[in-house]
Amino acid sequence: MLFDNYLIFIYILTVVLVYNGVKRITQNVLIRNLVILASNVLILLFFVKEHTIIVLAVFSIVVYGVGIALQKQASVFKLGLALAFVISLFIIRNYTLVQEIFIESFLSFLNVPILSVQKIGLSYMLFRYIHWLVESNKGTIHKPDFLSFVNYILFFPSVLAGPIDTFNNFRFWVGNSRFQYQKSLFFAGITRIFLGAFKTIGLVPLIIAYATDYKLLLADFPHIAAVSLSLLAYSTYIFLDFSGYSDIAIGTAYMLGIKTPENFNSPYASQNLAEFWRRWHITFSLFLRMYVFKPSIRLYNRILGTKHKLPITVLCYLSTFVVCGLWHGSSLNFVYWGLWHGVGLALNKVWTTYISPNFSFQNSPVYQALSICITFLYVSFGWVFFHYNTAQLAEIAHLFI
Repeated sequence: MLFDNYLIFIYILTVVLVYNGVKRITQNVLIRNLVILASNVLILLFFVKEHTIIVLAVFSIVVYGVGIALQKQASVFKLGLALAFVISLFIIRNYTLVQEIFIESFLSFLNVPILSVQKIGLSYMLFRYIHWLVESNKGTIHKPDFLSFVNYILFFPSVLAGPIDTFNNFRFWVGNSRFQYQKSLFFAGITRIFLGAFKTIGLVPLIIAYATDYKLLLADFPHIAAVSLSLLAYSTYIFLDFSGYSDIAIGTAYMLGIKTPENFNSPYASQNLAEFWRRWHITFSLFLRMYVFKPSIRLYNRILGTKHKLPITVLCYLSTFVVCGLWHGSSLNFVYWGLWHGVGLALNKVWTTYISPNFSFQNSPVYQALSICITFLYVSFGWVFFHYNTAQLAEIAHLFI
């Protein structure tokens, strides 16, 4: 995504060299932030128009101000209003059905400033806004300043595809002055970029056609086999592509001396679905756990009481992964994909809590290998809901009937 245009590559290389030169000259965090801000705007202009950056900057000023107010005086009510406002604007921009219901009736005044904002990176910015507001209300934000906040929101290596960093971590590394460690990060970043480029440029083109269109396999395989093989290829493709871009983003941040969190850890080696989500898109999974799943647990405990732990956990898995699905896209197939994983996690909870402890062979190599295979196949089948729309899903379902 960042390196598919040689001019972008030149700009990023220039940014990296200039920023590292500035760091050698001065330890002033303000100057470093100004260089990063200019770099963010320069690179993002390849992907979005000026209007989008201006609107995001104005919106960031508002969110930053609300966060500072919450840091001075925490308020669950004000936090709720702020979160509702931020999430509502995201929904209005991203979901056509909502636009048709509200924009054409009584929110038409949002048409120019909101609907004309380009979608690229908005999903990840939403998470950063939510993180800033919630943690501000908790009082866990350290050394807040506006430039660091704007750069945290617009940080070009990770704004398009993650990872999702925390403000405190980002602010710490911008101000870090340990040259030897930053030198190690720089060369580690080069390695990560080449690794990511090898995945996305070297390997993905070999399988992407078969992974994204099962019909290409129909000449050699029956319908069911073609769909199955295509889904297995899609599992490989989406991992290589997504983790490859994460490698590029992490490597670019490393070269700027900013250590962003890891996003993948051999997810297809997971022995169950819960472990898979601790290894797949790690920063996103942590966000869901902290800001969706755990608050849902507390809410349902207050409503239903603490005696119904398993039903509440199952309900929270389902609601959390419906949110997960809708975050990825507004069409109904993403809801199916979220429910697929919600149901899988619920079944895994029942298995690990009530059934598997009764078996003595759960630590055997055969059991572990079988667990990995079942988890991989479950995840792979779930990609059918992620990739194909409802009409295509109906067509595929007809093949199995």
